[in-house]
Amino acid sequence: MPVIPTRFVVEFGEVFPLGGFVLGVEPSMAFFDNPAAPKLQERDKESGQLVWIVRALDANEEAARFGAEFKVKIAADYQPVPPAKANGFPFAAVEFERLTITPYANNKGRIAHSFRATGMRALGGARGSKSAVPAEQKTAA
Repeated sequence: MPVIPTRFVVEFGEVFPLGGFVLGVEPSMAFFDNPAAPKLQERDKESGQLVWIVRALDANEEAARFGAEFKVKIAADYQPVPPAKANGFPFAAVEFERLTITPYANNKGRIAHSFRATGMRALGGARGSKSAVPAEQKTAA
């Protein structure tokens, strides 16, 4: 029997043509029916990695009518680090890598969606770019 995909790969620029800004990164806490259960960070069902929530703001002014803040879940062993902020600007411009969207029906019967990504980088940054500089480049001047 074929498996029906629930996560669909989308291009970041198609969903957020004007980009986005990072507001913060926090652990995603696992949900348990038992309120006495210990609070644990969620783990990704496919990779087993910890899940982090990146709160972000859509740069499109028109999006504010519908709620400009959105969240993207990233599975990673360590807390993802947002790109550097531009001089004098309070938020870092961001682009999410390998963005996926999952549509679902919410508890009010409306169609909603959630985002996941494999990482984040500076808006317009090179694919696979790292914020760390290799040691041999640090010593060369």
